[in-house]
Amino acid sequence: MKDFLHKYFTEIQTDDILTNYNGILEQMITEQESKRTSKQYKTAKTRILDRIAFYLSIRKYLDDDKALEYAKEYYYSKTTKMSNFMKKVGKSTIGCILFKKAFVSGLKADTWVTNSIQNDNKGLNFNITKCLYKDLCDYYKCPNLCKMFCDGDWLMFGKMEKLKFSREYTLGYGDDVCDFHFKNTKNKMG
Repeated sequence: MKDFLHKYFTEIQTDDILTNYNGILEQMITEQESKRTSKQYKTAKTRILDRIAFYLSIRKYLDDDKALEYAKEYYYSKTTKMSNFMKKVGKSTIGCILFKKAFVSGLKADTWVTNSIQNDNKGLNFNITKCLYKDLCDYYKCPNLCKMFCDGDWLMFGKMEKLKFSREYTLGYGDDVCDFHFKNTKNKMG
C-alpha cells in the first residue's frame, strides 16, 4: 500500500494516510463485530472494510471521484491473479460447472438477499436485492465506493469464455437490484 501511495502523495501525506487507514480499519472491525453475523463479519473484515478504510483515508486529500479512481486502481491491481484464474476456469466445461456450484453455494450466505431466476445447463441468472457491500458503503457514508465493488465483478467474471457474464443493473449505481447473468456459450453443463 505504501508503494502505491508514494506514486501520488508526499511522504508526509502517505504516513498520515497509513496512520488514518489503520485507525479507521481497527475501529470499523471492532464496530462491525457486534453488528454482524459471523459470516457477515468475516466477509466484511476480509473483503470490504479494508477498502472502505483506504478510500476514507485518501479522501482527506482528494475529492470523492479522485479517491474512487485511486481506490479502484489500487484494489483492482490486487485482483489480477484471481481474474486470471477465473479466465482459466471459464475456458473449460468442468471449470464452469464447478464455478456455478461454488457460486450458488456462496449465494446461500447471509451477506446477500438473492432471487434465483435460472440455474440449468443454459446458464445461471439471479438478482441480488440486498448486499453487505452496499450496506457497509452506505453505513460509512461512502455510497460512491460501492461502484468499485460492482465494477470489480467485470474484472472477475468478464473474461470467462464458456460462461459469459452480463448485467444491466447494480445496487451500487443506484438501481434496485444487481442482476447477474452467466450464459453458457458452448457445451451443455449441469
